Amino acid sequence: MTRIVESYKKIFENKKIHIGLFIITFLWTATSILLDIASGRGDNYKQNIFDILFGLFVGVHSLQFLHNAINNINSGIVPKFREIKPEIFFGMIKLDIVWGFYAVAVIIASVIIYMTTVNTLILPITAVAVTGFLAIFAYYVYLAYAEKLNTKGLFNITLIFKFIKHALKDTLIKFCLFVLITLLAILICILVYTAAAITNIDTIGHIAGDYYAVDFIVITLAGYFTIITWYYAYPYSLTEIYISKIRPLLTGKEDINDENV
Repeated sequence: MTRIVESYKKIFENKKIHIGLFIITFLWTATSILLDIASGRGDNYKQNIFDILFGLFVGVHSLQFLHNAINNINSGIVPKFREIKPEIFFGMIKLDIVWGFYAVAVIIASVIIYMTTVNTLILPITAVAVTGFLAIFAYYVYLAYAEKLNTKGLFNITLIFKFIKHALKDTLIKFCLFVLITLLAILICILVYTAAAITNIDTIGHIAGDYYAVDFIVITLAGYFTIITWYYAYPYSLTEIYISKIRPLLTGKEDINDENV
């Protein structure tokens, strides 16, 4: 748990950058909601081009942060946006395409098998669950890229199983702790909505459709929390595991340190 606290403290060392991150979240929420409403898809939260563009930018900034942290550049604090190296965009896009293809291929194959042979939902549901489980360890692929900004050797799908073999327990503990923190944040959002409904504040400041001021505020705050947690704090908490247990695998040094991280 100490490492979790340290992760949040680390990303708040550069307090000024959080003004920018909150503004980005605000613009992300506004443009996404307005586009969805304008296109008649107001219920499809975060499923449009703005979500892809903002998500890409935040992801690239996160990788620059992880690069600095792993290599102890500028004390590893969250960097300014102008410090992002352009080549990170291309590397991340390549990783997203290849690893996204692996995930989609597994799910599609399971659905095809379900439709043509086995008439049960067990297989596709299991495929989605397994893909989600494996995705937890895909963070190490991005950490490896963040360290050297080089995608060489990072498209091999068997890497995931090596990561699981050497870092299963430590990674799952970190992941579950961050999930609990996220569930707590969701509970707070529910309580805010409940209080707003009881006091009729939820009907103030109509924006469009079913969106009101309270919805916009809560979605923005939830988005900001999601960004600092899953783009910055969580991957940063994995850097120690990466350095001690994953990096030796990638460099061919199999003398893995089995001590708890």
